[in-house]
Amino acid sequence: MGYTMKVSEAVLTRRSMRAFKPDPVPRQIVEWIITTASRAASNGNLQPWKLHVAMGTARQRLSQAILAAIDAGEADTREYEVYPRAFTPEYDRRRKTVGKQLYTLLGVPRGDAAGMARQFRKNYEFFGAPVGMILCVDREMGDGQWIDCGIFLDQLMLLAREKGLHTCPQAAFSRYQRVVRRELGIPDEEVVICGLALGYADVGEVPNNLWTERVSLADFTRWHDR
Repeated sequence: MGYTMKVSEAVLTRRSMRAFKPDPVPRQIVEWIITTASRAASNGNLQPWKLHVAMGTARQRLSQAILAAIDAGEADTREYEVYPRAFTPEYDRRRKTVGKQLYTLLGVPRGDAAGMARQFRKNYEFFGAPVGMILCVDREMGDGQWIDCGIFLDQLMLLAREKGLHTCPQAAFSRYQRVVRRELGIPDEEVVICGLALGYADVGEVPNNLWTERVSLADFTRWHDR
């Protein structure tokens, strides 16, 4: 009987990978991941997620179009704020810590704006992954349906691990939603939430050595038993 990955193993080995091998992922595997992930919970069984999958020349075209827009100085066109407008000290520390860890691994010193920009551009190449997904939601949906889409996104990432694949969720794609719409034919009634790189991680590459810290149970959990 073949080995089956435990859910806990998928959770504990899931990381945001930032360097992938060019090896193609068979379409039937991608379809299995998406179909299985569609069993994700959703309030009222609305299943509000919309997924656009780019592979082959379509993925390359999308990446090239966004990079060309950046080089042409096209303005940020995101439709929602990825981060809060103001951070409390604790959340600000967490965000800055992971950024410092990543750029230290990459040998990009603090203040090297050009080096940071070069690394950030790799987002739009899906970090070399052969499969790029764009997650959207109908504009008419409410905040609760964004929660549903988050659950669906998590299912995609965990099921990818079961197949020996890795992923990287990428809010960066929301910045150039107009280009994404144009290249993939996404209708205006859909909000571009994020991208998702999927493929075989190149585990020997430097950025994939990043393991982010997690706060303790006591930091975010309160027990109510009386």
